Amino acid sequence: HCQGSEKSIFECGHSTWGKGSGCSDSAPPIAVRCEAAGLENVESIPLDELVLPGLDVSTALDPYTPKTNGECGSSSSVIMAPFGQNQTQAFVYKDMIGPWLEGRTKRLDEVMCRDPEANMEAIKTLHQDGLHWNQFGFDFSGASSSSSSSSPVAGRSLLESRRAQVLRDAYLSSNAKIFWSLDHEHRYPKDLEEMNPAAEAIFRNLSRDGFVRIDDFGLDMDELDKTANWALSQREQKNITVVLDDGACVMARPPIPALESLLTNETVNQAIRGYLGQDSVMHGYKILRLSKRMKGADNYIAADWHHDRAGRRLKLFVFLHDIANEGGRPTEVANGTHNLVYYEFEQYATSRYDDKFIQENFDIHRLGGKRGGGFIFDTNTIHRGSPFGDHKRETIILEYHNNYKCPAIHALGLNVPCPSGDQYMLARKI
Repeated sequence: HCQGSEKSIFECGHSTWGKGSGCSDSAPPIAVRCEAAGLENVESIPLDELVLPGLDVSTALDPYTPKTNGECGSSSSVIMAPFGQNQTQAFVYKDMIGPWLEGRTKRLDEVMCRDPEANMEAIKTLHQDGLHWNQFGFDFSGASSSSSSSSPVAGRSLLESRRAQVLRDAYLSSNAKIFWSLDHEHRYPKDLEEMNPAAEAIFRNLSRDGFVRIDDFGLDMDELDKTANWALSQREQKNITVVLDDGACVMARPPIPALESLLTNETVNQAIRGYLGQDSVMHGYKILRLSKRMKGADNYIAADWHHDRAGRRLKLFVFLHDIANEGGRPTEVANGTHNLVYYEFEQYATSRYDDKFIQENFDIHRLGGKRGGGFIFDTNTIHRGSPFGDHKRETIILEYHNNYKCPAIHALGLNVPCPSGDQYMLARKI
């Protein structure tokens, strides 16, 4: 909370780092706004009324505790063994990942030893029902009909099964268990509201790929330009504009009346409700400029391949000018990674991925486009904002969640900025 007279960001008031702040001890030492929005923007849920399918809320955040000596065999015989030491190649911070992989291998061995035959069978049958995995997490992309009510993974019944408990015990951190519980039913819903054809097309593309391009949002771009040009021209105006690294990155959060037609666009809102659930909310928006001063990843935290450590949520980007796929600093996404349940959400290092590995193992899409258009994508997708280019990039970014998610995160005191604090807050149900 800066007043404008401070000479350093560290002179500003702030929430205590840690519980509930949106920041964590493992966050990198960079000047970014990572604090969650104030609780006045989030509905309150008493902890004793919180419902997490498949979990006991009172013990959901308890750390992993061994129950056996883990000496019944090796996890190398398990069909799903993603924690080998050779997997450090997939991550940016390899020195930090090595010990983490070693600890996770020991944990997997121990959990399998609790009941070797039954636990091995649980993983085997999950695989038969569509469970796929990689170095970062698992999903059910192999389910033959994962988008229908007849799918063996649809709804919450899977979460409440013994098989799911084996997955949680053997593979998932505390936060990962929470996000799987909150997100699974929306990834594999039992029922969907009726949508118009355009909304259904947007929803189907989002569900298949984790992103969808929009050619034209139908906005008054001249009015948007007026607001954006004014806001981005300010320098550290209280509660409006933040300038980082001598202007390499500029963020502004003024009210933008010209967005109203988008906020009430029922085609867009139907698609988002289909993806996030019927009770969904648009929490806010901001204007972001990546300027010509940006020379590389050192200027921009989002330049590494990553996910946002927030689970399933959507961001909608509106292009304020044409953004070229070559030289225009576009957002890049790894197609089809949006449904991953990551093994770990707490540590920054486990969410940053090696460029060479991602380029060689995933189908990469660059999301450039024309002024007035843009895209919607799930920030659980592995993605990055390209810091390299010959031109500036200016966009408006809107953020959407299921309305139960942020209250649940706040009730549990997780270190997750839900909603993000660096935006103009509306908390508007759609």
